[in-house]
Amino acid sequence: MSLIGNMRDKAIEAIIRRNEFVRRFGDIQNVSINSEQGYADVSILLHGEPQPTSFRGYYCFNDMGKDTEVVVTSISCGKQWIDEIFTYWLENHTLSYTLPGLTGGIAKFFF
Repeated sequence: MSLIGNMRDKAIEAIIRRNEFVRRFGDIQNVSINSEQGYADVSILLHGEPQPTSFRGYYCFNDMGKDTEVVVTSISCGKQWIDEIFTYWLENHTLSYTLPGLTGGIAKFFF
């Protein structure tokens, strides 16, 4: 993987690991980024659950002039009821995160 691709993937992973919403519901066990296909696989040990639950989030980059945002386009999970919640919620909401500093500029330039 190139240095630029690695920086972009690290930025995506940092957004996931630092996300207060995710951390409110559980502890992130593993994050795997597939930048070629534009998704992240995340394993979370949800509070009160005996085993981690796997999620897949698809994302794209959005050029916002000075900033670059990562926009989550869909989220899926192995549990149907969780899938339904994400599908319902994402119909009316957008999950987006601004990439900080140099990483955002590099993402904008190359992606």
